[in-house]
Amino acid sequence: MKVLFDHQIFSYVYGGASKYFTMLLKYLPRECWDTTTLLTSNEYVRAEKLMPFTLKKYFRGQTVLQEYLNRPYSNFMIKKKCYDIFHQTNFGTYCLDKIGSKPMVTTYHDANLSTIDPHPELVERQRVSLERADSVIVVSENTKKDLLQLFKVDEAKVSVIYHGIEIPDLSKLNHERIVERPYILYVGRRTFYKNFDNFVKACSLVISTFPDIQIVCTSSCFSNKEYSKFKSLGIEDNMKAICCDEADMVRLYRDAIAFVFPSFYEGFGMPILESWSCNCPVVLSTASCFPEIAADAGLYFAPDSVDEMFSQIMKVIEDDALKETLRQRGTERLKKFSWERCVNEHLKVYQSLAD
Repeated sequence: MKVLFDHQIFSYVYGGASKYFTMLLKYLPRECWDTTTLLTSNEYVRAEKLMPFTLKKYFRGQTVLQEYLNRPYSNFMIKKKCYDIFHQTNFGTYCLDKIGSKPMVTTYHDANLSTIDPHPELVERQRVSLERADSVIVVSENTKKDLLQLFKVDEAKVSVIYHGIEIPDLSKLNHERIVERPYILYVGRRTFYKNFDNFVKACSLVISTFPDIQIVCTSSCFSNKEYSKFKSLGIEDNMKAICCDEADMVRLYRDAIAFVFPSFYEGFGMPILESWSCNCPVVLSTASCFPEIAADAGLYFAPDSVDEMFSQIMKVIEDDALKETLRQRGTERLKKFSWERCVNEHLKVYQSLAD
Protein backbone atom coordinates (compact mmCIF):
# COMPACT_ATOMS: atom_id res chain seq x y z
CA MET A 1 0.00 0.00 0.00
CA LYS A 2 1.34 3.42 -0.99
CA VAL A 3 0.02 6.74 0.36
CA LEU A 4 0.81 9.91 -1.58
CA PHE A 5 1.07 13.18 0.38
CA ASP A 6 0.99 16.36 -1.68
CA HIS A 7 3.23 19.40 -1.25
CA GLN A 8 0.82 22.02 0.11
CA ILE A 9 1.53 21.99 3.84
CA PHE A 10 5.30 21.70 3.41
CA SER A 11 5.48 25.23 1.97
CA TYR A 12 5.04 26.53 5.53
CA VAL A 13 8.19 27.03 7.60
CA TYR A 14 6.46 26.13 10.89
CA GLY A 15 2.96 25.33 12.14
CA GLY A 16 1.07 22.59 13.92
CA ALA A 17 -0.37 21.06 10.74
CA SER A 18 3.04 20.75 9.08
CA LYS A 19 4.46 19.20 12.28
CA TYR A 20 1.64 16.63 12.23
CA PHE A 21 2.32 15.63 8.62
CA THR A 22 6.07 15.54 9.24
CA MET A 23 5.55 13.12 12.11
CA LEU A 24 3.30 10.94 9.94
CA LEU A 25 6.07 10.67 7.36
CA LYS A 26 8.65 9.97 10.05
CA TYR A 27 6.71 7.16 11.72
CA LEU A 28 5.03 5.55 8.71
CA PRO A 29 7.06 2.72 7.15
CA ARG A 30 9.16 4.37 4.44
CA GLU A 31 7.88 2.01 1.76
CA CYS A 32 4.30 3.11 2.55
CA TRP A 33 4.52 6.73 1.47
CA ASP A 34 5.62 9.14 -1.20
CA THR A 35 5.34 12.91 -1.55
CA THR A 36 4.95 15.37 -4.40
CA THR A 37 7.26 17.84 -2.61
CA LEU A 38 10.41 18.65 -4.57
CA LEU A 39 11.50 21.64 -2.47
CA THR A 40 10.48 22.65 1.05
CA SER A 41 11.31 25.36 3.57
CA ASN A 42 9.68 23.42 6.41
CA GLU A 43 11.88 23.32 9.50
CA TYR A 44 10.39 20.07 10.84
CA VAL A 45 11.06 18.23 7.58
CA ARG A 46 14.60 19.62 7.49
CA ALA A 47 15.29 18.55 11.08
CA GLU A 48 14.07 15.01 10.39
CA LYS A 49 15.92 14.80 7.02
CA LEU A 50 12.81 13.42 5.33
CA MET A 51 13.25 15.15 1.97
CA PRO A 52 16.42 15.76 -0.04
CA PHE A 53 15.94 19.41 -1.01
CA THR A 54 15.24 21.89 1.79
CA LEU A 55 15.73 25.64 2.06
CA LYS A 56 17.84 26.53 5.08
CA LYS A 57 17.39 30.30 5.09
CA TYR A 58 14.36 32.47 4.47
CA PHE A 59 14.47 34.73 1.42
CA ARG A 60 11.94 36.87 -0.38
CA GLY A 61 10.04 34.86 -2.96
CA GLN A 62 10.73 31.43 -1.48
CA THR A 63 7.01 30.56 -1.29
CA VAL A 64 6.60 31.45 -4.98
CA LEU A 65 9.65 29.36 -5.87
CA GLN A 66 8.34 26.35 -3.96
CA GLU A 67 4.95 26.57 -5.64
CA TYR A 68 6.57 27.06 -9.06
CA LEU A 69 8.46 23.77 -8.64
CA ASN A 70 6.05 21.74 -6.54
CA ARG A 71 2.71 22.39 -8.23
CA PRO A 72 3.63 20.99 -11.67
CA TYR A 73 5.31 18.00 -10.03
CA SER A 74 2.23 17.42 -7.87
CA ASN A 75 0.01 17.51 -10.95
CA PHE A 76 2.30 15.01 -12.68
CA MET A 77 2.51 12.62 -9.71
CA ILE A 78 -1.22 12.73 -8.97
CA LYS A 79 -2.15 12.07 -12.62
CA LYS A 80 0.39 9.23 -12.77
CA LYS A 81 -1.63 7.38 -10.11
CA CYS A 82 1.27 5.27 -8.82
CA TYR A 83 -0.30 5.20 -5.36
CA ASP A 84 -3.22 3.59 -3.57
CA ILE A 85 -4.36 6.47 -1.34
CA PHE A 86 -4.04 10.23 -1.77
CA HIS A 87 -3.74 12.24 1.47
CA GLN A 88 -4.36 15.91 0.81
CA THR A 89 -2.21 18.00 3.19
CA ASN A 90 -4.18 21.24 2.84
CA PHE A 91 -7.43 22.29 1.21
CA GLY A 92 -6.18 23.52 -2.16
CA THR A 93 -8.53 22.02 -4.74
CA TYR A 94 -6.06 21.93 -7.66
CA CYS A 95 -5.73 18.17 -7.22
CA LEU A 96 -9.35 17.05 -7.11
CA ASP A 97 -9.93 16.68 -10.85
CA LYS A 98 -6.75 14.61 -11.23
CA ILE A 99 -7.34 11.92 -8.61
CA GLY A 100 -10.01 10.09 -10.56
CA SER A 101 -11.42 7.22 -8.54
CA LYS A 102 -8.44 6.94 -6.19
CA PRO A 103 -9.44 7.10 -2.50
CA MET A 104 -8.69 10.44 -0.85
CA VAL A 105 -8.07 11.31 2.80
CA THR A 106 -8.07 14.81 4.23
CA THR A 107 -7.37 16.07 7.76
CA TYR A 108 -9.53 18.75 9.38
CA HIS A 109 -7.57 20.44 12.17
CA ASP A 110 -9.95 23.11 13.50
CA ALA A 111 -12.82 25.45 12.67
CA ASN A 112 -10.80 28.68 12.72
CA LEU A 113 -11.51 29.61 9.11
CA SER A 114 -15.27 29.24 9.67
CA THR A 115 -15.65 30.80 13.11
CA ILE A 116 -12.66 32.55 14.69
CA ASP A 117 -11.12 34.18 11.61
CA PRO A 118 -13.69 33.80 8.79
CA HIS A 119 -12.38 33.34 5.25
CA PRO A 120 -15.38 32.36 3.07
CA GLU A 121 -13.28 31.57 0.00
CA LEU A 122 -11.08 29.17 1.98
CA VAL A 123 -14.09 27.61 3.70
CA GLU A 124 -15.52 26.90 0.24
CA ARG A 125 -12.33 25.03 -0.65
CA GLN A 126 -12.68 23.07 2.57
CA ARG A 127 -16.26 22.20 1.69
CA VAL A 128 -15.33 20.92 -1.76
CA SER A 129 -12.43 18.84 -0.41
CA LEU A 130 -14.45 17.43 2.48
CA GLU A 131 -17.22 16.35 0.13
CA ARG A 132 -14.74 14.64 -2.20
CA ALA A 133 -12.81 12.91 0.61
CA ASP A 134 -13.50 9.24 1.22
CA SER A 135 -12.23 9.62 4.77
CA VAL A 136 -11.86 12.68 7.00
CA ILE A 137 -9.47 12.61 9.95
CA VAL A 138 -10.07 15.05 12.81
CA VAL A 139 -7.78 15.70 15.77
CA SER A 140 -10.30 15.72 18.63
CA GLU A 141 -13.92 14.92 19.43
CA ASN A 142 -14.53 18.64 19.82
CA THR A 143 -13.21 19.28 16.31
CA LYS A 144 -15.42 16.48 14.99
CA LYS A 145 -18.43 18.21 16.56
CA ASP A 146 -17.43 21.49 14.88
CA LEU A 147 -16.96 19.75 11.53
CA LEU A 148 -20.38 18.09 11.59
CA GLN A 149 -22.07 21.35 12.57
CA LEU A 150 -20.37 23.39 9.85
CA PHE A 151 -20.30 21.00 6.88
CA LYS A 152 -22.51 18.33 5.34
CA VAL A 153 -20.15 15.46 6.00
CA ASP A 154 -21.21 11.86 6.53
CA GLU A 155 -20.26 11.05 10.13
CA ALA A 156 -19.45 7.49 9.11
CA LYS A 157 -16.38 8.65 7.19
CA VAL A 158 -14.98 10.75 10.07
CA SER A 159 -12.24 9.32 12.32
CA VAL A 160 -10.93 10.98 15.48
CA ILE A 161 -7.17 10.46 15.80
CA TYR A 162 -5.21 12.31 18.46
CA HIS A 163 -1.77 13.73 17.81
CA GLY A 164 1.29 12.20 19.43
CA ILE A 165 4.35 13.63 21.13
CA GLU A 166 8.02 12.73 21.24
CA ILE A 167 9.30 12.68 24.82
CA PRO A 168 12.58 14.63 25.09
CA ASP A 169 15.45 13.24 27.14
CA LEU A 170 15.72 16.02 29.70
CA SER A 171 18.95 14.58 31.12
CA LYS A 172 20.77 15.38 27.86
CA LEU A 173 19.75 19.03 27.78
CA ASN A 174 21.87 22.00 28.75
CA HIS A 175 21.14 22.41 32.46
CA GLU A 176 21.61 26.18 32.45
CA ARG A 177 18.43 28.23 32.59
CA ILE A 178 17.57 30.45 29.63
CA VAL A 179 15.68 32.80 31.98
CA GLU A 180 17.23 33.27 35.41
CA ARG A 181 14.19 34.64 37.24
CA PRO A 182 11.12 32.49 38.00
CA TYR A 183 8.60 32.74 35.17
CA ILE A 184 5.20 31.83 33.77
CA LEU A 185 5.32 30.55 30.19
CA TYR A 186 3.04 31.56 27.30
CA VAL A 187 3.54 29.73 23.99
CA GLY A 188 2.45 30.68 20.48
CA ARG A 189 0.82 33.53 18.64
CA ARG A 190 -0.98 36.35 20.42
CA THR A 191 -4.00 36.90 18.15
CA PHE A 192 -7.35 37.78 19.70
CA TYR A 193 -8.72 34.23 19.99
CA LYS A 194 -5.62 33.24 21.95
CA ASN A 195 -6.96 35.47 24.76
CA PHE A 196 -3.61 37.15 25.33
CA ASP A 197 -5.16 40.39 26.65
CA ASN A 198 -6.88 38.63 29.54
CA PHE A 199 -3.72 36.65 30.19
CA VAL A 200 -1.72 39.88 30.51
CA LYS A 201 -4.29 41.35 32.90
CA ALA A 202 -4.17 38.22 35.07
CA CYS A 203 -0.37 38.31 35.04
CA SER A 204 -0.36 41.95 36.14
CA LEU A 205 -2.24 40.82 39.26
CA VAL A 206 0.28 38.02 39.80
CA ILE A 207 3.18 40.47 39.47
CA SER A 208 1.59 42.84 41.99
CA THR A 209 1.96 40.00 44.52
CA PHE A 210 5.23 38.51 43.23
CA PRO A 211 7.19 41.37 41.60
CA ASP A 212 10.14 39.14 40.70
CA ILE A 213 8.15 36.83 38.43
CA GLN A 214 8.61 37.22 34.70
CA ILE A 215 6.16 36.37 31.93
CA VAL A 216 7.98 34.65 29.08
CA CYS A 217 6.25 34.63 25.69
CA THR A 218 7.56 32.65 22.73
CA SER A 219 6.97 33.28 19.02
CA SER A 220 7.51 36.88 17.88
CA CYS A 221 8.82 40.08 19.46
CA PHE A 222 6.33 42.35 21.19
CA SER A 223 4.68 45.04 19.09
CA ASN A 224 4.63 48.69 20.10
CA LYS A 225 0.94 48.31 20.93
CA GLU A 226 1.65 45.37 23.23
CA TYR A 227 4.51 47.19 24.92
CA SER A 228 2.25 50.20 25.53
CA LYS A 229 -0.27 47.86 27.16
CA PHE A 230 2.39 46.40 29.44
CA LYS A 231 3.57 49.88 30.38
CA SER A 232 0.04 51.00 31.24
CA LEU A 233 -0.17 48.06 33.66
CA GLY A 234 3.29 48.74 35.08
CA ILE A 235 4.66 45.33 34.06
CA GLU A 236 6.88 46.19 31.07
CA ASP A 237 10.01 45.07 32.95
CA ASN A 238 8.45 41.69 33.72
CA MET A 239 7.49 40.82 30.13
CA LYS A 240 10.02 38.94 28.02
CA ALA A 241 9.67 37.76 24.41
CA ILE A 242 11.91 34.92 23.24
CA CYS A 243 12.27 33.49 19.74
CA CYS A 244 13.92 30.09 19.96
CA ASP A 245 14.35 26.67 18.37
CA GLU A 246 12.74 23.44 19.57
CA ALA A 247 15.65 22.50 21.83
CA ASP A 248 15.40 25.78 23.72
CA MET A 249 11.60 25.45 23.85
CA VAL A 250 12.07 22.24 25.81
CA ARG A 251 14.31 24.09 28.28
CA LEU A 252 11.75 26.88 28.63
CA TYR A 253 8.99 24.37 29.45
CA ARG A 254 11.28 22.47 31.82
CA ASP A 255 12.18 25.49 33.95
CA ALA A 256 8.82 27.28 33.99
CA ILE A 257 6.65 27.52 37.10
CA ALA A 258 3.78 26.61 34.79
CA PHE A 259 2.61 26.84 31.21
CA VAL A 260 -0.61 28.87 30.84
CA PHE A 261 -2.92 28.25 27.85
CA PRO A 262 -5.71 30.88 27.95
CA SER A 263 -7.07 30.38 24.42
CA PHE A 264 -10.76 30.67 23.52
CA TYR A 265 -10.42 28.01 20.84
CA GLU A 266 -8.01 25.30 19.65
CA GLY A 267 -8.46 22.23 17.49
CA PHE A 268 -6.18 20.10 19.66
CA GLY A 269 -3.72 22.08 21.77
CA MET A 270 -0.30 20.59 21.08
CA PRO A 271 1.50 22.77 23.68
CA ILE A 272 -0.38 20.85 26.39
CA LEU A 273 1.47 17.67 25.44
CA GLU A 274 4.73 19.55 25.00
CA SER A 275 4.42 20.95 28.51
CA TRP A 276 3.70 17.56 30.07
CA SER A 277 6.62 15.99 28.19
CA CYS A 278 8.93 18.51 29.91
CA ASN A 279 7.43 17.94 33.37
CA CYS A 280 5.79 21.37 33.40
CA PRO A 281 2.40 21.97 35.11
CA VAL A 282 -0.43 23.12 32.83
CA VAL A 283 -2.96 25.86 33.68
CA LEU A 284 -5.55 26.26 30.95
CA SER A 285 -8.98 27.50 29.97
CA THR A 286 -12.14 25.40 29.94
CA ALA A 287 -12.74 26.26 26.27
CA SER A 288 -13.13 24.00 23.24
CA CYS A 289 -11.09 20.77 23.30
CA PHE A 290 -9.05 21.49 26.44
CA PRO A 291 -11.01 19.38 28.96
CA GLU A 292 -11.04 16.53 26.43
CA ILE A 293 -7.28 16.59 25.93
CA ALA A 294 -6.04 17.53 29.40
CA ALA A 295 -8.72 15.76 31.51
CA ASP A 296 -7.65 15.92 35.18
CA ALA A 297 -4.04 16.82 34.34
CA GLY A 298 -4.62 20.56 34.16
CA LEU A 299 -5.82 23.38 36.38
CA TYR A 300 -8.76 25.13 34.71
CA PHE A 301 -10.25 28.63 34.55
CA ALA A 302 -13.04 30.27 32.57
CA PRO A 303 -11.29 32.03 29.67
CA ASP A 304 -13.26 35.27 30.06
CA SER A 305 -12.54 35.53 33.81
CA VAL A 306 -9.32 37.39 34.63
CA ASP A 307 -9.89 36.73 38.33
CA GLU A 308 -10.17 32.96 37.84
CA MET A 309 -7.05 32.89 35.70
CA PHE A 310 -5.17 34.90 38.32
CA SER A 311 -6.39 32.62 41.11
CA GLN A 312 -5.31 29.42 39.34
CA ILE A 313 -1.89 30.80 38.42
CA MET A 314 -1.40 31.84 42.04
CA LYS A 315 -2.19 28.30 43.20
CA VAL A 316 0.64 26.77 41.18
CA ILE A 317 3.03 29.47 42.33
CA GLU A 318 2.25 28.96 46.02
CA ASP A 319 1.41 25.25 46.27
CA ASP A 320 4.34 22.91 45.58
CA ALA A 321 2.23 19.82 46.31
CA LEU A 322 -0.31 20.89 43.68
CA LYS A 323 2.47 21.43 41.14
CA GLU A 324 3.79 17.94 41.78
CA THR A 325 0.30 16.45 41.44
CA LEU A 326 -0.17 18.22 38.09
CA ARG A 327 3.21 16.95 36.90
CA GLN A 328 2.37 13.36 37.85
CA ARG A 329 -1.05 13.53 36.22
CA GLY A 330 0.47 15.03 33.09
CA THR A 331 3.03 12.23 32.87
CA GLU A 332 0.26 9.65 33.22
CA ARG A 333 -2.05 11.38 30.74
CA LEU A 334 0.77 11.60 28.21
CA LYS A 335 0.68 7.81 27.80
CA LYS A 336 -2.48 8.22 25.71
CA PHE A 337 -0.64 10.30 23.10
CA SER A 338 2.12 8.81 20.98
CA TRP A 339 3.02 9.14 17.32
CA GLU A 340 3.17 5.35 17.09
CA ARG A 341 -0.46 5.12 18.16
CA CYS A 342 -1.41 8.02 15.90
CA VAL A 343 0.25 6.42 12.86
CA ASN A 344 -1.29 3.00 13.57
CA GLU A 345 -4.74 4.62 13.57
CA HIS A 346 -3.94 6.31 10.26
CA LEU A 347 -2.82 2.98 8.79
CA LYS A 348 -6.19 1.48 9.74
CA VAL A 349 -7.94 4.28 7.85
CA TYR A 350 -5.70 3.88 4.81
CA GLN A 351 -6.11 0.10 4.80
CA SER A 352 -9.90 0.36 5.01
CA LEU A 353 -9.86 2.42 1.81
CA ALA A 354 -7.31 0.24 0.02
CA ASP A 355 -9.18 -3.03 0.63
